[in-house]
Amino acid sequence: MRRLTIYYLATTLKKYNIQATDDQLGHVKDIYFDDKYWTVRYLVVDTSKWLPSKKVLLSPISLDKVDSENKAVNVLTSKETVKSAPHKKENEPISKQYEIDLAGYYEIPIYWSGTGPWSGFPTPAALGLADKQKMIQSKNATSQEDNNYLRSVNEVRGELTGYTVEGIGGKIGYVFDVIIDDSNWKINYLVVETSKFLAANYILVATDWINDVQWQDKNIYVEVDSVKAKNVTDYDIHAHITKEYEDKLYSALGKNRNSI
Repeated sequence: MRRLTIYYLATTLKKYNIQATDDQLGHVKDIYFDDKYWTVRYLVVDTSKWLPSKKVLLSPISLDKVDSENKAVNVLTSKETVKSAPHKKENEPISKQYEIDLAGYYEIPIYWSGTGPWSGFPTPAALGLADKQKMIQSKNATSQEDNNYLRSVNEVRGELTGYTVEGIGGKIGYVFDVIIDDSNWKINYLVVETSKFLAANYILVATDWINDVQWQDKNIYVEVDSVKAKNVTDYDIHAHITKEYEDKLYSALGKNRNSI
């Protein structure tokens, strides 16, 4: 039986506790994704109460599940293991070599050794079950993904105003939040605040419709007709996304439902 897709707002995940096998680690303070597949690569954990000034990263490959009932993200490792991992200082950048070191420490496969967002596997969980010796690369290995960069959800959302979303014919709005699939950890949608430009408050824009991002200028260009966007039913940020809503969204924007 096919698993029901569950979507989470990034801001919702940031309210959840990160639960190791033996203790709580903290909560999510940021989410890193890659700029090619728009797929989550790391949860950045706030461990300031017990491991200050360190940047603690956890790959979705190391996660067990998102437990919405208990507002927790369960991790398949202990607090002591996380504490002893190779950590960067808070403001240090994340290099590809560091990602390799981190994967080696946790004994998890690296995500870029094959094709697609998870090396040819549909989910990080499936990749994690693969032969680790086969999938983990040596430290001097070069990567075909070296030109892809990790990006911050906090940056894209912005503290006051997120990145501008520019459609065909004009602005649609600003990035208010992002929506993540808890199975493959892809950012499937941008939640775009449109109240400054359109009648609606929020609409969803699929990341598959992005055709360009000017990271320095904080502009995202999408294949969405800005006039058609006015006909989209408002997205309720407190409601679950249903297939019916997605069908209406795609229909209003003239999009093929099979594109996600």
